[in-house]
Amino acid sequence: MNTYQFYKKDGNLFIFKNQPIFSSVLVILIGIAAGLAYKYNFPLLGLFFIVVAGLIIANFFAKKFVIDPQQQTITCKPSVFVSTKTYAFQDFTNFEVLTTKYLGFITMNVFLNIHFEVNGKEHKFMIGQALSHKAIQKMVNETEDLMRLNENMR
Repeated sequence: MNTYQFYKKDGNLFIFKNQPIFSSVLVILIGIAAGLAYKYNFPLLGLFFIVVAGLIIANFFAKKFVIDPQQQTITCKPSVFVSTKTYAFQDFTNFEVLTTKYLGFITMNVFLNIHFEVNGKEHKFMIGQALSHKAIQKMVNETEDLMRLNENMR
C-alpha cells in the first residue's frame, strides 16, 4: 500500500491535504495590519483587514481536491464562492507548473495546476503550491499515481 505525502485516504477517495503555511502567514500579517489600523484610529480599514482575513480562513477550509480512482473522477472546489465541479479522468489534458520569480532568478513560489477539456472548453484548477520544483514534482507524481496515468506506459 502506498503512503502519500500530499493526499489522505478517506475510504476510496484521496483528498489533497491543504497546506496551511501560506494562509497562516498571510492571516497573521493581515491581523497585525488590522491591529495597527485600530491603534492609529483607522477602524474601517482595520475592519476591512479582519474581513479579508476571515475570507482567507474560509477559503482555506472550503478548498477541496478529491480523486476517486474507482469512479475515475476528480472533484474540485477552489473557493467559497465557486461551486464544486467534477471531471472525468478522460477530460484531463495536462499539468501546468507556474513559477514566481523575484528579480528574474530567485524562486518565490511554484504552483501546480491541472487542466481539463470539457465540451471544447478548457478548465483549470490549482492543486497546490510549494517553494521548490522538487515538491511540485512529488505532487505531480502522486497525482499521476492516483489517476493511474502511467499504467499504460508499463
